[in-house]
Amino acid sequence: MIFGSLGDILIKLSLGMYIYSIIAISIGIKYQDLKFIYSGRLASYFGTFLLLLSTITLVLGFVNHDYSIQYVADHSSNTMPFIYTWIAFYSGNEGSLLFICTSLSILLFLFIQDKKLNDNSINFSHLFILLFQVFLIISTSILANPFTEAPNIVQDGQGINPLLLHFGMFVHPPVQMLGLTAVVIPFSIAIGSLCAKNENLNINSLRIWALATWIILTIGLALGSWWAYTILGWGGYWAWDPVENSSLMPWLLMTAFIHSIMVQKKRNMFKGWNLFLIIFAFFMAQMGMFINRGGPVPSVHSFGSSSLGWTFLLFMFVSTIFSFIFFIYRYRSLVSVNYVQSVLSRESLILVQNVLFLSVAIITLMGTIYPVFTKSIEDEQIYVGREFYDLVNAPILLLIMIILSIAPFVPWKNSNISSYINKKIIIFVIAVLLAVLNSWIISGHYWVTISFVVLYFSSIQILIEFYKILKTSFNKFKNLPNTLFKFLNILYSNLSRYGGIISHTGILLVMLGIAGTSFMGIEKDFALKPGQSGTLKNYQFTYLKTDITQKSDHTNIKAIMQIDKNGKSLGEYTTSKSYYPRFDMNSTKAGILNFGLEDFYFSQSVISDDNSAVFEVKINPLVSLIWTGAFVVVVGALISVIPVYKKKDKVKVK
Repeated sequence: MIFGSLGDILIKLSLGMYIYSIIAISIGIKYQDLKFIYSGRLASYFGTFLLLLSTITLVLGFVNHDYSIQYVADHSSNTMPFIYTWIAFYSGNEGSLLFICTSLSILLFLFIQDKKLNDNSINFSHLFILLFQVFLIISTSILANPFTEAPNIVQDGQGINPLLLHFGMFVHPPVQMLGLTAVVIPFSIAIGSLCAKNENLNINSLRIWALATWIILTIGLALGSWWAYTILGWGGYWAWDPVENSSLMPWLLMTAFIHSIMVQKKRNMFKGWNLFLIIFAFFMAQMGMFINRGGPVPSVHSFGSSSLGWTFLLFMFVSTIFSFIFFIYRYRSLVSVNYVQSVLSRESLILVQNVLFLSVAIITLMGTIYPVFTKSIEDEQIYVGREFYDLVNAPILLLIMIILSIAPFVPWKNSNISSYINKKIIIFVIAVLLAVLNSWIISGHYWVTISFVVLYFSSIQILIEFYKILKTSFNKFKNLPNTLFKFLNILYSNLSRYGGIISHTGILLVMLGIAGTSFMGIEKDFALKPGQSGTLKNYQFTYLKTDITQKSDHTNIKAIMQIDKNGKSLGEYTTSKSYYPRFDMNSTKAGILNFGLEDFYFSQSVISDDNSAVFEVKINPLVSLIWTGAFVVVVGALISVIPVYKKKDKVKVK
C-alpha cells in the first residue's frame, strides 16, 4: 500500500501548494509586492514537481501490480502485456484526471517561465490557471482519487479495456486530454490581460499559445480517427460520437480564433470577437471534459456513468457565466477603431470563415446534447445520427474549403472584385480542367471533383507566388546560389504566412480525403466458407482458413485471406477478432492494404462453428489523404510558430 499512501499524500501536498500560490499571487497583485508574486510562482513550481511524483507513483503501482490500490485492480491484470502497464494509469476516469492535473501543471510551468514578476497580465493569467488547477485537483482528491485503498486485495485485477490494447493507446488519449486541457492557457491569457487593462490581450503570447493548443488538438483528432479506422472494424474513421465531437468542437473554435487573432495583430480589429471566441472555446473544452467524465451524454468512448461529470458541468457554467459577464463589462474597451472596408478583403473573408466554423461547432453541440433534452422531455433518448451531421455540416464545410483557397491570396483592407476575378479566372479554369481530368481517371463523384477544383485553385496560386519570389530573386542576383538564398530568406522573413498556406493546403487534402471516402467508397458483405472467393471491383480475395488461439484472458480468431488485384497476387493477409470473456467484449483488427490513394479494407464480423464467416470488405479511395493532410497541417502550423530573428542594427559608439 506504499504507492497508494504516498500518491495520495503527494496530491494533497500539491493542492496545498497551489492554494498557497493563489493567495500569494492575489496579495502580490493587490499590493504590487513582487516578493509575494515570486513566492507564488515558486509554490506553482513545487506543485508541478509534486504532481509529477504522484503520477510516477501511480505508474509504479501499475508496473508492480499493487492491487491494494482499487484503481490498479480495476484497470490492470497479471496477463496484461507489460508495456501497457506503463500507460494504463490514464485508461480510467481517476487516472486520466490525474494525468490532466499533471499536464496542466507542466503547461503552467512553461507559461510562467522567464516572465517578468511585475507583468500583471501574466500574474492575472497565472491566477486564473491556478483556479482551474485547484478545481481539478480537488475533484481528483475527493471525487476520483486513483489512490483509494481497495477494501479487499485481489490476486488478479480486472484488466484494461480490450479496445485500448493498441499502439494508439500510447499517443491518442494523452494528446487528446492535453489538447482539451491546454485551451485554458490562451483563455487565461485573454482574461488576465483584460483584468490588467491590457486591451491588446497580450497578443503575441496569446497567438503562440493558441497555435500550440490548436496543434495538439489537431494531432489528437488525427490520431483518434486513425485509431478508429484500424481497430473498431467498421471501416470508418469518424462516427460523430459525442466524445469524438467533444474534441472537434473546441478545435473548430480554436481554428476560428487563430485566424481571427491574426486580423487583430495585422489590422487591430476583432478584439471583442476574439475574446468571445476564446471564452466559447474554453466552454467547449470543458464540455468535452464533461462528456468524457461520464455525464448524461451517452458515448461508447466515455468512462461510464459518474457523478464527476456533473461537477465539471457546474464548474463549466459558473466559469462561462462569469467570463461573459466580465466580457460585457469590459466590451467598450475592446471596440476596434478599424473596420471591414470591403467585402473582398482578407479580414472580411476570415470573419465569414469564423462564423462558418462557429456554426459547425454549434450544430455539432446541439446534435451531441440532443438526447439529453429528449430524455428530459419525452423520457426517451433520441439520438442524432451521422446522416444529420453530414447533411447540415457538409455544405458549410464546403464553403470553408472555398474560403481557405481564396483568403490567403486576397490583400488586407480592400480589393476590387472585378479585378480579382479577371486575375483569377484563368487559374480557376485550369483548376477545373485538372479536377475534371483527375475525377475522370479515378471515376470520381461530383463532390470529389469540386474538392479537386478547390485544391488545385489553391495549389496553383501557391506555385505562382513562389515563382514570383524566385523570379525577383534571380533578377537581382543572376546566379543560382544567391537566388536560392534570397528565396529562402524571403520565406523565412514571413514564416507565419507561408506556414499558414501550408496548413491550408493540408486542410484541403483532409477534406478531399473525406469527400473521396464518403462518395466514392465501395463496400459489400461476403459470406464465405474456407476455399471460397469473392470479388469487389478489381480485387479478388479467397478465404483460406481460420486459426484459433486460446489465451488466458481471451480467444483470438484469425482469418487468413489470399488477396489479388487485377489478377496479380498480393499475398496472404489476416483479419482477427478477439473475445474477452471478462469484459464480454470483442476487439477487431482489420486487414488494411494501402495502395497510395486507395485502401483495400476487410474485417470479419461473424464466424460460425463450421468456420464459414461473414466479411465486411471495403475499397476506400483517397482515405490516406486524411492523415497525410493532417501531417501537412501540423507541419505548416509548426512553421508558423517558429520565431523570426531579425538582425538588429548595430549602434556605433563615438
